[in-house]
Amino acid sequence: MKYAMVTGCDHGLGLHLARELLKRGYHTIACCLRDLPGELEEEHPGSVHLLRLDIGSDESVKRTRDSVGRIVPKLDLLINNAGILGEMEAGPDEPLDFEMMQRVINVNALGTLRVTAAMLPLLRLGAEKTIVNISSEAGSIQDCERTGWFGYCMSKAANNMQGALIHNAFRLEGGRVYQIHPGHVSTYMRGHLDTTAKITPAESAAGILKTVLDGSYAVSERPLYLDYAGKELHW
Repeated sequence: MKYAMVTGCDHGLGLHLARELLKRGYHTIACCLRDLPGELEEEHPGSVHLLRLDIGSDESVKRTRDSVGRIVPKLDLLINNAGILGEMEAGPDEPLDFEMMQRVINVNALGTLRVTAAMLPLLRLGAEKTIVNISSEAGSIQDCERTGWFGYCMSKAANNMQGALIHNAFRLEGGRVYQIHPGHVSTYMRGHLDTTAKITPAESAAGILKTVLDGSYAVSERPLYLDYAGKELHW
């Protein structure tokens, strides 16, 4: 039996990642901040567990770690998908909401690290030993052309760095870390459905899992920073 855990499964990309993993035969733990997608249990009875998780909270992550340890004997795959956008429009000469930026960095960078650190003992027991962090092209310093999105861009750059640090240690045990840009996905992260997006959550989820699970990427010295279709990105 293969075991996976996905964060941010309330809707959108996380929900579709969980659904695709269940189709692939993974016993899946789907973690949600608020909305528990009961349809997953209806579609795959006995193969999915729904848990509430706020990755921005130390206590919530600890409670989830204990719950996951009681539910499954190991984890083969961890997908850190949960994240927030924060304020996007303000430039350097405009009023900046530093409190919001701290919240975004706490969730997008430190939250991912909280979850990974908590789940490493179970990941060490898994056969696949794979961590997927949903990052963004916005975390690329080399390709940065924006003049705003401070909290989000900085948080995703920090997300990339924590992923690299985890990979450097975990690869010595046969583990690997992927930093994945999911593409411009039609989600509700802006508070409403982003109708300007180019791909659906289902398309992104299928591409991510094809890249990670069906690709020919061996455990490498360096972590991989890719888009959902497997194209390598600049750090």
